[in-house]
Amino acid sequence: MNCIIIDDDPIILKQLSTFIYKSDLLNIKGMYSNPIQAFDAIQNNNIDLIFLDIEMPEMSGLEYLEEYKTKYQIIVVSGDRKYALDTFAFGVTDYLLKPIEYNRFLKSVYKSIERNNNIVLDAENDRFFVKLKNEFERIKLKDIVLIDTSGNKHIIFTRNKTYNLKNDIIDLNIIAANSGFIQIDTGKFVNIEKVTNVKEGNLLFDDVYPLDGVMVPKHIEEEILKRTKRK
Repeated sequence: MNCIIIDDDPIILKQLSTFIYKSDLLNIKGMYSNPIQAFDAIQNNNIDLIFLDIEMPEMSGLEYLEEYKTKYQIIVVSGDRKYALDTFAFGVTDYLLKPIEYNRFLKSVYKSIERNNNIVLDAENDRFFVKLKNEFERIKLKDIVLIDTSGNKHIIFTRNKTYNLKNDIIDLNIIAANSGFIQIDTGKFVNIEKVTNVKEGNLLFDDVYPLDGVMVPKHIEEEILKRTKRK
């Protein structure tokens, strides 16, 4: 998820940026001392989340919320609780009270991810965030062997683990658009790099991947062999 920080306190800017890099959950697209300075960045970048201070020069956080009624997720950062009710009236995601603790920061970020969905694709870094038992786990696309959404659940097979997810969780359009995957059946996608060969319509994988009996039609077999240059 892409984010920016709007706060006139350099200490808070440094602290939040440190937390963001440490968490490896967000990508910072900019840091600004007030919303006016951040306006162009918000318009020109694919921003998902804004960390927004309240008391700032030129334009306060409340004035920004009142004027723009932003479509982006907002995590308010403030040294005073008195603004919480007003900001939540604008539908902000969370309210962080200064001084900010790292664990509390993480809860806000996870809440932001969860607010989007139970699974979020960070396309820039080629990974999923999957919610499992109230925790979020990262799955790198390059580690995925097979995705099967043909049944009642969405299943992701990786080298070390199988994930059974709720139905209608995975955006198949995103997977289909990824050049590393090929659709082998309705709702089934395989990572080309994980296929070692195709014999008599059976996909073969490295021994480390506990998958067998994955069948593909002839035209898909030919496409995989062509793309893996094994024909």
